[in-house]
Amino acid sequence: MNSPRGSLTSQVMSEGFKQAVAVARKDFRSELRTRYALNATGMFVAVVVTVVVFAIGREELTPPMIAGLLWVCYFFAGVTGLSRSFVYEQERETILLLRITLSSTPVYFGKLLFNTTLALLTNGLIVLLFLIFMSDVSGGSVITICIVTLLLSLGLAAALTIVSAIIARASARGALSAVLAFPIILPLIVLGVDMLGRGADGKSLSVMTGELLMAGAYVVVVVSLSYVLFDLLWKE
Repeated sequence: MNSPRGSLTSQVMSEGFKQAVAVARKDFRSELRTRYALNATGMFVAVVVTVVVFAIGREELTPPMIAGLLWVCYFFAGVTGLSRSFVYEQERETILLLRITLSSTPVYFGKLLFNTTLALLTNGLIVLLFLIFMSDVSGGSVITICIVTLLLSLGLAAALTIVSAIIARASARGALSAVLAFPIILPLIVLGVDMLGRGADGKSLSVMTGELLMAGAYVVVVVSLSYVLFDLLWKE
């Protein structure tokens, strides 16, 4: 038999989850209406991949070079689209309404859910274009590259969500996003380049178990610390 305290906790968690989903749904509807992030990241990805393809020409790429090029696309596409989730609320002057109606927890996790979805779509498109236009990438382990990309997308979304919350309170927002994001994402970059390089070299996931666990731990740590930090930012 459930205790009243356990039942109350379950109700609070259920309500918080519904509110987080509502925040994410609001962002999805807004994005479908304006298509700002989708257009910005889509054009960036198309231009960068095109430039890379023409710049490389017929040169043969090594696995580390492929990993580096993928990460350049991941990082700057993420900064272009994901780092504006809270900045957009600030510019539309709707952030005050969120403060009045919701606590920090559903707002943070709702934004995190939206950014995670956008990161998966964006990075998935990058991998798809690389596979289509660059034969050196398709020669590696596609499954490994895709799974590693999925994990890296979670890390990027976690890091850039809190970065967006921080730069939304600053005046020089455009200049701060890449500068502030880089040191936070640096550990993920080191792990990601190594894992993507192995994937491009045809290696399976079994040879990078330690790196995968470290990347997963990075996501957990960043989300936990961001949750605490965001609560302080939200109450100021």
